Amino acid sequence: GCRKLVRQYLTLEPVLPQSEGERVQVPAGFDAGRIRLTGNVAGQPPYSGALKHHGWVTTAVKLPSLSPAMDPRVLAPAEVELS
Repeated sequence: GCRKLVRQYLTLEPVLPQSEGERVQVPAGFDAGRIRLTGNVAGQPPYSGALKHHGWVTTAVKLPSLSPAMDPRVLAPAEVELS
């Protein structure tokens, strides 16, 4: 169900186009929000290593319109059981 929902509303692409396991170069000035370095991180970029996960980035978001009566900030309403 989650996969269907994600595909319906989000367009995803890999952060890095290479296949997992391939050697990749991480240049100086790389975006740390897009690429996380693990292992023996020492010295200054550029870095070279094996791609463990190519990551995902959203290139488009297509959410349905909300009713003006709904507050999009509320993720789940509080529940009160009356007695």
